[in-house]
Amino acid sequence: MNATDFLLQAQNADGGWGYRVRGLSYVEPTAAVLLASSDSNGRARDFLLSLQHADGGWGIAAMDAESGWMTAWAVRALADFPDARDAVARGVNWLIGAEGLRVTNAADRAKIAETLKIDSTLRGWAWQRGDAAWVHPTALAILALIAAGQRNEPRVRDAIAYLLDRAVPDGGWNIGNPWMLDKQIPATIQDTAVALLALRAANVSDEPRIAPAIDFLHGAVARAKTPAELAWGVYALQGWNVAVSDALVRLNALQRADGSWGGNPFITAVARLANKA
Repeated sequence: MNATDFLLQAQNADGGWGYRVRGLSYVEPTAAVLLASSDSNGRARDFLLSLQHADGGWGIAAMDAESGWMTAWAVRALADFPDARDAVARGVNWLIGAEGLRVTNAADRAKIAETLKIDSTLRGWAWQRGDAAWVHPTALAILALIAAGQRNEPRVRDAIAYLLDRAVPDGGWNIGNPWMLDKQIPATIQDTAVALLALRAANVSDEPRIAPAIDFLHGAVARAKTPAELAWGVYALQGWNVAVSDALVRLNALQRADGSWGGNPFITAVARLANKA
C-alpha cells in the first residue's frame, strides 16, 4: 500500500487526521495532509473551516477554544482553496494581530542582551497569545502569510529579523534562544528545517546565517535515523536545492508496508512533502 492509500484510510469521519490512526483529529496533521496531497472530496478542507473561531484563529483541535499557533497551519493549507478566501483573510488578520511578548524597557533589554545575546524587541509569534515568541511558530506564520499573498506584510519582515537574530552561531536554530549565559544551545533538525523553509519562501538567501544553517542541517540529516528527522530535513534541504539523495533513500526505506511512516499521518504527510520537493 502507498502513502496515499494509508492517508485515505486514516482519515477520520469528521474529515480530519490525528497523529495516529483513529486518533483525535487535529489541525496540524490535517493541514499537513492537505498540503501533501489533494483532497478531492473537500472533507479535510471543511473540517478545518468548521474549527475556525470567531476571532479568525484556530486552536489545536475541536475542544480547544483558544486560538494559537495552529492558525498558521490552517491558513497555509487553506490558502490553496479559492472558496476558503474569506476564512484565510480572517486567519491572516488574526496572525497579524498576534505576537509574542517583547521587552522594551532599556535596562531589561540590556540584561537580556548580555545573558541571552538576543534582541528582545523583535516581533515573532508565540504558541499562544501572551507568551514569548519562539522559532517554530514564527517560521510557520511566515509560511502562512506568504502563502496567503502577504509577502510584503511588515510582520513578515519583522519575523525574518527575529529568525536571523535567533540563529545558533554554529549554524541552525533551536526552539528559541541561541545562548543561555555563556553556553550555546544546540540547534535541532526540525526547528532548523522549518526556519529554512520560511526563509526560502521569503526569498532570504544572502544572509550570512543561511549557509551555516544549511551545513548544520545537511550534517544532521546524514546522521538522522528517525522518519520525522529525515522527513523534515530532506524537505527543507530540497527546498534550498541541496542534494539529499542518500537521505531520501534512507527516509523511504523507513516507509512501512501500510504506506505510512511510523503509522503517523502527520509524519507521513511531511515525508510526502519531502518526496515531492
